Amino acid sequence: MKNGKNTVIAGLTRNPLLIIAILCCQMSWAVDYTVQSPDEALSIQLHVNNGTQYEVYHGNTQLIAPSAIGLNLEGGQVIGAGTVASTETHAVNSTIDVVFGKNNTLNDRYNELIIHFNENYDLRVRAYNEGVAYRWETAITGDIIITTEALNFNFSGNPTVYFPEANNLEHWEKNYTVTPLNSISNNKYSIIPTLFSYTDTPYKVAITEANGIDYPQLYLQKNGTGTMRGYWAKYPKVIEEPNNVYNQHKALETYNYIANTTGTRTFPWRVFVVSNDDKSLLNNELVYLLAEPNKIADTSWIVAGKTSWEWWHKAMLTPTGAADPANRIPKSGNDNLGFDLFKYYVDFAAANNIQYLTLDAGSDGSFMSRLCDYARPKGVKIILWTWMSNVVDPGQEGWMLQQKNRGISGFKIDFINRDDQLAMRWQYTVAERAAGLGLVVNFHGCPVPSGLNRTFPNVLNFEAVLGNEENFWRNGSDPNYHVSYPYIRSLAGPADYTPGSMRNKTKTQFYPIDQPNIVPMSQGTRAHELSMYVIFDHWLAYLCDAPTEYQKYPDVLDFLSTVPSVWDKTVPLAGKLGEYILTAKQTGNEWYVGGMTSWVGRNIEVDFSFLTPDVSYRAMILRDGTNASNYPIRYICDTIVVNSETKRTLAMADGGGFVMRLVEIENETGLTPIGNHSATSVYIEREANVLNVNSESAILSIHIYNLLGQTIFDKKFTSGVSEQKLNLSDFKKGPYIAKIQTESNVGSVKFIY
Repeated sequence: MKNGKNTVIAGLTRNPLLIIAILCCQMSWAVDYTVQSPDEALSIQLHVNNGTQYEVYHGNTQLIAPSAIGLNLEGGQVIGAGTVASTETHAVNSTIDVVFGKNNTLNDRYNELIIHFNENYDLRVRAYNEGVAYRWETAITGDIIITTEALNFNFSGNPTVYFPEANNLEHWEKNYTVTPLNSISNNKYSIIPTLFSYTDTPYKVAITEANGIDYPQLYLQKNGTGTMRGYWAKYPKVIEEPNNVYNQHKALETYNYIANTTGTRTFPWRVFVVSNDDKSLLNNELVYLLAEPNKIADTSWIVAGKTSWEWWHKAMLTPTGAADPANRIPKSGNDNLGFDLFKYYVDFAAANNIQYLTLDAGSDGSFMSRLCDYARPKGVKIILWTWMSNVVDPGQEGWMLQQKNRGISGFKIDFINRDDQLAMRWQYTVAERAAGLGLVVNFHGCPVPSGLNRTFPNVLNFEAVLGNEENFWRNGSDPNYHVSYPYIRSLAGPADYTPGSMRNKTKTQFYPIDQPNIVPMSQGTRAHELSMYVIFDHWLAYLCDAPTEYQKYPDVLDFLSTVPSVWDKTVPLAGKLGEYILTAKQTGNEWYVGGMTSWVGRNIEVDFSFLTPDVSYRAMILRDGTNASNYPIRYICDTIVVNSETKRTLAMADGGGFVMRLVEIENETGLTPIGNHSATSVYIEREANVLNVNSESAILSIHIYNLLGQTIFDKKFTSGVSEQKLNLSDFKKGPYIAKIQTESNVGSVKFIY
């Protein structure tokens, strides 16, 4: 017999795909393999000897000690306990085009080892610079029953775990308990992704899965000192037939196994995202890279974007729901969910570059064809809320077609509330059916995503996040959570957070409320809330508040009208898990920058070196106003000029943030820069109706005119001061141009009042 050790280091400059060292002994057959990432920083080691184990390293630092893996089949066969027949290796370096996401292309670069076993199965292992992954692939005749999966995690040391604890297998909207791993009681379990931070090192490992198709979703369960294991829902035996919206095919009885499946298939990827720099987690797309490629040949009909939505603010357009004929506002509130009300939402969406209107639960839908006919020529698409039972049962494809024929463009599908094998199959089936009908999908009340949005890019969002709706019932969706989940949950895919609240509160002011015709609150400042449109990943971005609220603040509405929901490029600038996020995202020639902090305020420097050199940009900033830590609705609309050499420090209040849009000045007809390095800034103190103009040199004159060229304000100054405050009380709401002359320069800038 032989004992051999193989090291896969594909892609090095000397380019050996496989280096083999063979040692002989008389005892047993054992084979070891090491797969290294292209940059050689990460490695995963495999040990095959009457079973299979793995280890994970960053350099010489062991992150996960030898841990057993395999599939246990009914009848006693163990996938992973066989003998090796052969191996093959690949070094891949290619580019993937992304239909919708935070980057329009991805570099798919990895080293791969495939271990072929004599018992008709393979183990495929990949090492990326961003993490490592493996999956089982079987070629067994007939069907197989998997009693359980061996998936163990023997962590080195006692890392801190960000533990999104689950207390059932029906909900995936969880906050994080941050604690040493060994303080977690045995048998407690968490949803994925779960992140582990190694004490006194920069290393973090997030465990999740990819391509979770026709197989129950993974949970992590504590099962000993420094160890966790996989945990799954069992296969349903008796299912409750739903008799109303809220009974969702609940599994009343289960078999004593987790999967009943064909013997020839691939299984989900077990994914280990590894980072030594927190901010890199904000742009890690390993799950997307591992997912099954796009199955929709022509994706031109799929539209990502923003959606107006009535449910969160209870369809309340006025404080009492009464009509306001002078402003063409109909009767509103959940008792008036009819054509006239939704017509108002369509008009708002059409006027503000909002691609969709989502109709949530509560409408009888009798006017749906009429509403779709009204919205279509205005360029607004209608998404209809429904529940999984309504689209997954046999024959329900006909119902989906009926809705499409009425003019519906997609569905928000709610109350999946299961993640056993059958439920995971449902999601795939519904996504496929919807794609065949040319319909988009937003999954709500659903398991954590694992890449289905790559396979079917008509799937724009998944919930599995503590979104704004949680503010109805509990406190968890707060700034501390907002600066945590983008590092962890967003590794799995886009999240249906539904931002946009204008009812912004501090920690002490906030309380959850769910009463008829009373709009809930959100936690954090207004600028913090707006930063979500840049920082959070959502290919369908919701505007959760009332159109009438946004219309009170033209600068906010201008931002919401222009900010996209998908991006060409993402550049994380700075970040620390649980504390703050600073990121830049590009669309065409424009950039957006979002910053947010936890309940702890801080100053942060924005380094604009990501911009194109030798190009000036006008930066329109919405940031925390004076004492926003105590008055969170206060914000400042600021305009400055920056280039790739600019650095600017911004203050974020407690639970605060900021957002900015950067446009190349040469693309703005009639506007010229004010100074070369932010020498002059213009911003509005909205609470005081004051326009602030600040310069490094004395201000000589200010001329303000509207977009028709009509002069609104014109004044010369002889005081020699570098700051002027102008009262805007007599100005109408809308955009203006301010031409400002100082002792050192002259220029014009646009602002919105």
